[in-house]
Amino acid sequence: MEGITKDQADVIGEVANICIGNAATTLSLMLNHTTNITAPVVEVLSDESSLSDPDCILVKVPYTKGLDGTNLMVLRERDALVIVNLMMGGDGTDVSHMAMDEMALSAISEAMNQMCGTIATSMASLLDEPTDIGFPLVNSRYHTAFEIPDELCNGTDIVKVIFHLTVEGFVDSELIQLFPLSIVKQIIKQEEI
Repeated sequence: MEGITKDQADVIGEVANICIGNAATTLSLMLNHTTNITAPVVEVLSDESSLSDPDCILVKVPYTKGLDGTNLMVLRERDALVIVNLMMGGDGTDVSHMAMDEMALSAISEAMNQMCGTIATSMASLLDEPTDIGFPLVNSRYHTAFEIPDELCNGTDIVKVIFHLTVEGFVDSELIQLFPLSIVKQIIKQEEI
C-alpha cells in the first residue's frame, strides 16, 4: 500500500499554511473582523473521525484546473453559524437560534468559495501552474450535497492539516483540511510516494 512520509506531509503542511494564511485575510475582509489562522499541526492517518461528526460541516473543494481531485475542509457547525451571522450583519454573539438551513448553507458556501478561491490562487503561485476550483459543496447534519470521496475513507493515507482558527472574540476553534493521497502526489510532483 502506498503511504505518505512525514517529510511529504510536512511539505503539504507548509503549502497549506501559506495558502490558508491568505484565505484568512479574505475571511477577515468578508466579516469585517480580524481573523487568524495559525501555523498548522500535520498528521498522516488512514481514518478521520471528523468525517462522521454531526457537529461538523464538511466542505468539498473540487479542483477544476491544475490539480485533479478534491480536498475537504472541516469546521464546527457553531463556528460556521457565527461566520454566517457576521456575514449577515449580526453581532456574532448568539447563534443558538440559528440552524444550518438553506440560507446559512448558501452563506457558508459563499464564504468557503471566497476563501478557497484565494487558496487556489496561492496554490497556483506556489506550484507555478494555473490552479482553479469549482464551487465548494457543503454537508451538514441536515443536508448532504456530496458523498465523501472514497479516497478519504478507504484506508489509504490522508494528510490532516489542523489550523487554529480565531475570529476576533467570536470563534476560537479548529479548521481542518484533509488531503487525499492523489492530491498529495500532485502537489509534491512525484510519480510515486
